[in-house]
Amino acid sequence: MRTIFIGDTHGCAAELQDLLTAVAYDGDRLLLAGDAFARGPDPLGVWRLIEETGAEMVLGNHDARLLEQLEDWAAGREPTLQKPDQRYTFAQLDPVLADMLAWLRRVPLYIEDSRFLLVHAGINPEKGLAGTSRDEFVSIRTWPPTKSQADLRWHDYYEPAHPLLVFGHDAPGQLVVKRRDGRPYLLGLDTGCVYGELFGNQLTAYILEEDRLVHVPSRQHKDQWLTRDA
Repeated sequence: MRTIFIGDTHGCAAELQDLLTAVAYDGDRLLLAGDAFARGPDPLGVWRLIEETGAEMVLGNHDARLLEQLEDWAAGREPTLQKPDQRYTFAQLDPVLADMLAWLRRVPLYIEDSRFLLVHAGINPEKGLAGTSRDEFVSIRTWPPTKSQADLRWHDYYEPAHPLLVFGHDAPGQLVVKRRDGRPYLLGLDTGCVYGELFGNQLTAYILEEDRLVHVPSRQHKDQWLTRDA
């Protein structure tokens, strides 16, 4: 059984299916970098593929917000759905809200074994895994933290402490591959699938045992998600 990491899907179920076909998925271990459902056209389709494959996932910033919305829904409070894409996602997931809430409650901030560490956004490059806060796990990007997309990333200061660290979250940073002694020690797999041609217009996977990246093209138009509503 192979170990296959997949970058942020953001509701792009068709591309996720394309990627499973491209890697010749056959009961392999699938590990998602988070932000699986929000913004894209088919969050329910992504959920069905997760159910079908038994994919594991780490919590992303959009997943954390969806979890908060689901907790409000379960408590009988009106969920805070501030943007059209949030309303769309919540409406599309209506048939499975209870199941998704139970699942998201179990989704960890990181998945680690002897061969890799998977997180959504990254880790604190000074304090390491043990010193990383929840907010950093789901949303860290630049270091020191700023709102500028042009500043240096956290991983520019990261000294390898794990055999391989895999993350998503940073579509503006596009694909990140850093190697040492011929093997990757850091991979950033968010290639902006949901944004169409605006960023990397791909969905990306990495097959650990084969040291191989696999890409499928985005089917999205860059402006669709900005106006999508329920």
